[in-house]
Formats: sequence, structure tokens, C-alpha cells
Amino acid sequence: MARNMRDLSFATFNLLNLQVPGGLTYSTNSPPFPDDAEGRAAYARKIAWTGAQIARLDAEVIAFQELWSAAALTEAFAAAGLDGDYDIVARDAPGIGQPQVALAVRKDRHGNAQLLPGADWIAEFPEAYVYDGVRETDGASEEITLTINRFSRPVLTAVIQSEGTSPKPPPVTVFVAHLKSKGPARVSFAQPQPQILQAFPGIARAALAHVRRIVEAGALRAMLDGVMKAEDEDQISPTVVLGDLNDDSLSVSTELISAQPTYRLVEKSRAGHSADKGLYSVERLQQYRSLRHVYYTHVYKDKRESLDHILVSEEFYDHSRKRRWSFRDMENYNDHLNREDFEHSEGASDHGLVRARFDWNPMPEEIDVA
Repeated sequence: MARNMRDLSFATFNLLNLQVPGGLTYSTNSPPFPDDAEGRAAYARKIAWTGAQIARLDAEVIAFQELWSAAALTEAFAAAGLDGDYDIVARDAPGIGQPQVALAVRKDRHGNAQLLPGADWIAEFPEAYVYDGVRETDGASEEITLTINRFSRPVLTAVIQSEGTSPKPPPVTVFVAHLKSKGPARVSFAQPQPQILQAFPGIARAALAHVRRIVEAGALRAMLDGVMKAEDEDQISPTVVLGDLNDDSLSVSTELISAQPTYRLVEKSRAGHSADKGLYSVERLQQYRSLRHVYYTHVYKDKRESLDHILVSEEFYDHSRKRRWSFRDMENYNDHLNREDFEHSEGASDHGLVRARFDWNPMPEEIDVA
């Protein structure tokens, strides 16, 4: 089937610490690729594998996480022979322990050249998103104050617009996120130590990681509300969230971001008719179509998890009255996770890659979806 110039596909790709030889990531003395013959050979394998996956994804919009060197990402596109086909929004990590997210958009999928240069990384939470002296009223009397006010990895936001004849597709707002992982938070043990680190250091670090991820998810949802807010019932705001959200699709944090829209399962149901602020998971869209559902993007201690997500607004949902694109399919490239030593022998990522395709297919005006 020939692709319409207004069709769109989205992908998310955790790069697993893509850094140039000699460059640091999380440690001050342990680069992932030492600047010696062995390190440069390992780096070459990683660039080759990464470039091959980018070509395999063949997506109009690709989000990346765990990037430390913008030059390394550019090199991966060149290895795939795609360096002239995409505009890449990327930057170097500003320091140790601060990986960045990035975005690549095929040049023919943003007709206005001024849109992508306006892309920006957002580190600070929305100004009014502050937990200061909040008091619960149901079974709790504590006053809650949190001083977390920044994303652990800044969120990247950009606007794209597909080319095409009349009707021209609406612009799409894209968010690329990499929320705090479930791994124990890195904390300072400088004296004097907080009491909890003296008594329960492991528990404290694990709990802190979850608290931060939940707070970050809420901040991202607050940002989405600002973009997706409809002033009238016919207003549209196509929005896509891509990235490593570090939890499953039914987790508290991911559902906080998605706002849990309802999916239409029955012909006469009005579910999915309208969801101005909801984001639909392509995992779920594919699941409702498949005879068998196997979706995982990460393996930890033999436990398969779905950490990497593509969430789309109602303009991409088949049953919405505001539909502009309809869901074609979702693919999850995760076979490499089941091979031993895949990181060292192939230069592979420790995450699966996810791609979703959508056809330009506006809801016909003559259909009375009500």
C-alpha cells in the first residue's frame, strides 16, 4: 500500500548510553567506550547496530533516550545512509549523570522549516505545579511538602506538520520523555546524614525513585493539559508522547500521564467519542486487534516489562469524532533482548524499540458519530 504524504509513524528508541569514545556517562572514571582500540571497536559496533535499527524503524518521527553525544547520534544516521533524510534535534549531555532525550523528524514531515527550530528542552516543572503544604482530608493529617521541581531528564517538545494537499494536516505537538527509573535513587551520604539513610538506606533510595517518577509524571500531565485544553468542543490538539516512561502501561505513573481515556469495545457505545485530554496507548490499540498479545521492551531479572511507550491523543483514535489519523499497526522490536551478551557482542540497546503507524483518515463529516 502506497503511503500518503500525510500519514505518520512514530517510534521510540532508548539508545543505552550512546556516547563517543572516551566520553563519560554516569561515572567520572569509567567511560562506556574507552578511547583505545578495544573501546573504539565496541563503539563502531554500537553505531552500526543503532544505525541499522533506525533504518529498520523507517519512521517519520523517532524519539531517543539516553543520549550523551549529539555527534554520536548524527554518526548513527550517517551509518544508516539517512543523514540527509532527517532533521535531528539533539544536544550533548551537560554533565555526569545527565543523559538527554532527542528527536529526529523526516524532512518531508514538517512543511514549515521554522517549526522544528522552535523545539526546546524543558527542565523545570510548570510554575503552579508545586506541592507546598498540601493537606489530605481522608484518613490522613500530615501536611505534604515536596521540593522536587525539575525533571531528572528534561522533556523535549516540538511541533511538526506533515506536507500534503488540501485538506492540510494539522500540526502535531510531540513530547519526548525519559522519566526517573525504578532503580534506587542516587543520593548523597555526606554528613550529617538524614536519619532515614542511616536506618533504611535501601528502602529510602527505592522509595525516592518512585516518588520522583510519580511527581514527574504529574508535571508532564500538567504540561499536556496546557497543550490539549479545548476552548470549544470542535477544537483539536493532536498530541503524542514518546519515550521511556520507566513503568508499565497500567502503572500509576503512566496512567497519570494518559489521563485514562475510555476505549470503545461495543458498537453502540459512546466510549472514545471524545477525550479532549486523554492519550491512547498504541500497546492497547494493537492488543485489541491481535489474537495474541506479547509486548515487552525491557528484561530485568528475567521479568519482562513494558517501559517504552507511544501515547496518542484522540485525533489518532479510530472512534473519536475528532479523528484525523487512524491506527494502522504497532511493532515492537525486542528479539535482541533474548540473546546473551547482546550489549557487548552487537552493541545493542537493553530496551526494545516501538513503532506505530497511522494513516491519514479524517472522520467523515457525514457520519453521525453521536
